[in-house]
Amino acid sequence: MESVVPSYRAAIDLQDDDILVPPPDELSEAAYTNTKLDHIYKENENDNEDDDDNDNADEIENGKQNDIESYENYNKINEPHDHGNLDTYTVKSATSSNWKLIRVMAGAHQGWVRSVAVDPVTNKWFVSGSSDSTIKIWDLATSKLKATLTGHIMGVRSLAISKRFPYLFSGSEDKTVRCWDLERTNSEAGCQIRDYHGHVGGIYAMALHPELDLLFTGGRDAVIRVWDIRSRNDIMVLTGHRSDVSSIVSEIGDPQVITSSMDGTIRLWDIRKQTTSLAITHHTKSIRSMVMHPFEMTLCSGDSSGNLKQWLLPGGELLNEFGKADNSKIINSLAINPASNVLFSGYDNGRMEFYDYVSGNLLQTDRSTPLTGSEESPIYASTFDMSGLRLITCEGDKSIKIWGEDK
Repeated sequence: MESVVPSYRAAIDLQDDDILVPPPDELSEAAYTNTKLDHIYKENENDNEDDDDNDNADEIENGKQNDIESYENYNKINEPHDHGNLDTYTVKSATSSNWKLIRVMAGAHQGWVRSVAVDPVTNKWFVSGSSDSTIKIWDLATSKLKATLTGHIMGVRSLAISKRFPYLFSGSEDKTVRCWDLERTNSEAGCQIRDYHGHVGGIYAMALHPELDLLFTGGRDAVIRVWDIRSRNDIMVLTGHRSDVSSIVSEIGDPQVITSSMDGTIRLWDIRKQTTSLAITHHTKSIRSMVMHPFEMTLCSGDSSGNLKQWLLPGGELLNEFGKADNSKIINSLAINPASNVLFSGYDNGRMEFYDYVSGNLLQTDRSTPLTGSEESPIYASTFDMSGLRLITCEGDKSIKIWGEDK
């Protein structure tokens, strides 16, 4: 018997006259902005202190005290959820990086491995999707195969795991979105419980809303469809991009949906009005990947010329730029280590780069070695596990590789 998914209205006690989405948390945003900008411009402020006259000394001290109080409030407001033993988050820089290959899952799929997601609740398993049209569930500790899900007829390009229900969502080049009940993986009838139709092109990106029963999907048709995961119906369509949607992230506070596209833009959406609230056009090449910081209101985007840019939300201010422009450095995948503030960038030629997310300094470069029979091994997807101890890369030589940091 199919389990009944509770209504989001019942879950968060929404009334008929309530707005569908919660109002912005202005206190959290103000505390975050104060803290983040204070950290970024700390050296600047220290230099200016020497030039201030004595009349401003008290004012400066009061300002510092306010920053400390704001920082403490930020830590309380932004405690990480389900992320292992990280009890509080503090802004910190990574000083070194020494990631090494610890395991190769050769022949993990029969085609390119195009997508990956780690269980956000237990951190004990992960899923991968491939151009061979299958989805596989793996034990994170042993890399043993736990289950294989079949149903798509073309490559699986995007995956999302629910924190609230035992559901996995997948998007494919066959233009369908499917929902899988992971508690039924051993059922003879299979575990696919729903499919969602509406896209007219392959689906390359998806994200679940952290609180509401909403799924956001996008891809080759350049639109973002918003689905009620219980009814199979798309409740709105967000239009504005002029090319493939490459990444989607969703947050509790505004902007609740952020998308990147091969048209070189990032769009912040107002889902109440179903319109773009801000379009960021700083990239000059197509954006292949975008990743949200797990604890900050910042994100990073990478394009096909190797440029990495860091953005502050909700205003979309440019904070930093990483890397050097090089048309041979096509960025396919980005991931942020939740424990060490290291940004990983995976390239189409198998190149790997690790950056300090705060300063933008390049900490380590490496290259994934293709397996026998493959000339190169492009990195199509990547993610850190919830503890930050392991990096998973999905590659064009049909393998999945597990990396660990050599302390």
